[in-house]
Amino acid sequence: MEGTSRYHRFAFACALLLAALGAACAEKAVAPDRESITPPPGTENVYIVSEGDVILNGRLFGAEHEAVVILSHMRPNDQSAWFPFAEELADNGYAALTFNFRGYGESEGDQDFNKLDEDLSAAVRYMRDRGKREIFLVGASMGATTSLVTAAEQRDISGVVAISAPSKFEEQDALGAVSNVTAPKLFIASEDDTAALLSLEELLDAAGQPKESEVYTGNAHGTNFFQGEHAAAVRERILRFLQEHGGP
Repeated sequence: MEGTSRYHRFAFACALLLAALGAACAEKAVAPDRESITPPPGTENVYIVSEGDVILNGRLFGAEHEAVVILSHMRPNDQSAWFPFAEELADNGYAALTFNFRGYGESEGDQDFNKLDEDLSAAVRYMRDRGKREIFLVGASMGATTSLVTAAEQRDISGVVAISAPSKFEEQDALGAVSNVTAPKLFIASEDDTAALLSLEELLDAAGQPKESEVYTGNAHGTNFFQGEHAAAVRERILRFLQEHGGP
């Protein structure tokens, strides 16, 4: 009887452990619900028509300004990760467009890595249709790779900031595209974010002039830079890059 009781206790403990592990894995797989973050008043909710008539949801800050910065989010975040920096850009004289790639946040469609550059190109067209001619692309991780690919496809981009850009993200091949990006480029990564630092070195080597890079201590990745120890320095560095290449 005692052996049976021990066995039952052991089986029950194993079941609890497996359940806990399963819950932890499930929680890790779910993207954070950031869309509930309320954007500042005075911003404009916008809708962008992408390839296949997929409607992307976006948010425009400082619509009255002439130069515009299009901010592309990383995975698994959505556009709201950019809201604080978009507000700062608007305060510094830029229009700032955040948007959700298809399948993220309130945007339609399923997530499709092959369509990321088409979604960003649709955002560029949207801003041009609104009369904006000076357009900068700033992306984080997946969004940074896509920003470089899109800038290679559209030659009249004013500048690109690639934060923690993989040299290749699924179907988006920034390493193959970056030599065709004629716009000024700024690459940013952390020295302990090994994969991102390696990609920065590859992209910087393959890119033509003008090009710049900044490497910061620590391991911050993508928009996590804006909550880390170098947040103020990164914001200032990006603003300086924009100003040096035609911003207000």
